[in-house]
Amino acid sequence: MKFLSILMSAFILACSSDNSTKDDVDAEKPKSNLKVMTYNIHIANPPSKGAGFVDINAIANVINTEKPDLVALQEVDRFTERSGKDLDQAKAIADQTNMYYYFAKALNRSGGDYGVAILSKYPLLSTKQHALPGADGMEAELRTIGIVEVTLTTGEKVIFGSTHIDHKSDDSRRVQAREIITFLKPYENIPIILGGDFNMTPENEIWNTFNTTFIRGCTVCPGTFPAVNANTTIDYILLNKVAANKFTIKDYYTVEENYASDHLPLIMELEYSTE
Repeated sequence: MKFLSILMSAFILACSSDNSTKDDVDAEKPKSNLKVMTYNIHIANPPSKGAGFVDINAIANVINTEKPDLVALQEVDRFTERSGKDLDQAKAIADQTNMYYYFAKALNRSGGDYGVAILSKYPLLSTKQHALPGADGMEAELRTIGIVEVTLTTGEKVIFGSTHIDHKSDDSRRVQAREIITFLKPYENIPIILGGDFNMTPENEIWNTFNTTFIRGCTVCPGTFPAVNANTTIDYILLNKVAANKFTIKDYYTVEENYASDHLPLIMELEYSTE
């Protein structure tokens, strides 16, 4: 396991034959592919097993099978009574996937911490989190956004984030959407990729707030919840406008894995052309 928090993997595809000329090589820009995942892991509690059963191996197996470079995790426990007082779920998953990790606490839960996490194949240059308040007068659960900065093999610096916004009211989701945009404002000139459980369907008007900064990776978005017969889309991967200009979305899909969590893992495959 590699320590700290996230790392992002990208590998350069620059192909040229032995008899290629310099002009031939220059004409074909080196390509870098990037695979990112967002996954609400339901505190590693398979729904079919009932409360109190934790299966870190199942979550790690999903990630190891798909081999993403960056992973945004939601509903992550650390040292809680319900999941294990000696269990740091983000670290345990990072150990089993050989990735760097970062945990961003949202609130106290069950005698420990609960929040979001990031896994990365590349070392983390920096990490940061920001609390997301609910609307005034609303009983909203505390939420957070965590981000890491990584460098791709192309030399491009990228911000990758994980968030999980309110599930109870549009008023709180609206406040949290604005808070996310404000928090990420200082990074607006570099690529940002944000994965998360946004707890709202594609037609929700709050997307108008996110659309000032981000584009969704999907036009017709796949269902992500529940894991069995997923018919509701609430998990997404977003790109800011800088990332959308630098990357081409090659694929966007869910993984049909319905044991490990009550959400499906969601993947975006990107291609980046160096200048």
